[in-house]
Amino acid sequence: MRNTLLFSMFFLSAHLCYSQTNYATLKEAKEATKDGYKTSSGWVIKEGDKIKIGTGSTGNKVFAYIYNAPGITLDISRTPLPTGFAHKNATVKNITFNGFKKTGYTPIIVVGMGVLNNFQIEIDNAITSGEVLVPAEFAKKEATVSSAPAASMADELKKLKDLLDSGAITKEEYETMKKKVIGQ
Repeated sequence: MRNTLLFSMFFLSAHLCYSQTNYATLKEAKEATKDGYKTSSGWVIKEGDKIKIGTGSTGNKVFAYIYNAPGITLDISRTPLPTGFAHKNATVKNITFNGFKKTGYTPIIVVGMGVLNNFQIEIDNAITSGEVLVPAEFAKKEATVSSAPAASMADELKKLKDLLDSGAITKEEYETMKKKVIGQ
């Protein structure tokens, strides 16, 4: 139970750091992206396009917004893109959506990188965090990473401290997780 609570806390906090575009209905999402997904800078991403991968955005350079796509293995976990794929090109396979009727739908770019399985990219978050590099002609319009990751780290540390104080985790677990958040 405690591990489930901790996983949920980290999963949600990591995915709430940045804002993904959200469509009210799946129909609206599909209609808005039928000619490709348009980022805030005007960069339109379409099937067949090449995307340049940046570096992982966590303290130890692990990718937070690029992860394995469900495939033949039926593995539904979100295994991050291996760090060895940093600065490589990926080919857009399609645009899909994650979400539910109650929460709305966010665009997910599915890419291939020359390996057996595909990867999913939470594109808005990946761009904001530097995990996807924007083409030069659009780069000036994209938001740059500011102090958000530092604030996020502080928030993570506070949440960990709260869990420790409430007795949900032990001191050893707290120290281990704190080191992971700090990136040591």
